[in-house]
Amino acid sequence: MDWKKVINAGSTNINNLLIQHFQELQFTSDEFVLFVNLKMFQEQGIHFPATAQLTKNTGFSVPQIYQLTQSLIDKHLIQIESRTSQNKKYQDYYDLSPAFERLEAKQQTTPLQDTNNEVQNLFQKIEVEFGRPLSPIERQTIQEWLQEDKYSPEIINLALKEAVLNQVYSLKYMDRILINWEKQHITTAAQLQQNKMRYGGK
Repeated sequence: MDWKKVINAGSTNINNLLIQHFQELQFTSDEFVLFVNLKMFQEQGIHFPATAQLTKNTGFSVPQIYQLTQSLIDKHLIQIESRTSQNKKYQDYYDLSPAFERLEAKQQTTPLQDTNNEVQNLFQKIEVEFGRPLSPIERQTIQEWLQEDKYSPEIINLALKEAVLNQVYSLKYMDRILINWEKQHITTAAQLQQNKMRYGGK
């Protein structure tokens, strides 16, 4: 064995508390393997490794990588963010900080609520209407609507209904609808109906 090659391969810095509490954070073994690989690539300066790189390192298939990534996002262990590169192009990258934030919350014995059935039902309903699975970025967008923008599942469902009626199967279109309703202080089905009646709609 070429020991020099082994030594020069470097190492990945994984917090010991993360290793000790990975089950409490609801990592599965496969999810943790993927997370460690993302951390390794991050330390090498590769912040959005190609799926082919991840499959080669982990032995997981492409669908497995896709499924595990979605699960990590659903569990609030990673996020996919975008930033502007030096050539002013948007680049996606994996943000691993949510896992460490959850770890800190665990250490402070602060309870963290799991994604409830209502949110899972919302994901499923959008997937049925769109006729395809949601991507990890799309799932994260919906979670941001719920957690950051404080949109209720009811109002998101109404935006979905509007998008389907207009045959536009896009979260960006739904986002424009939600922003427009927010400006009009529409947060419930009743308020939306009143607004439509006011302007002669149905």
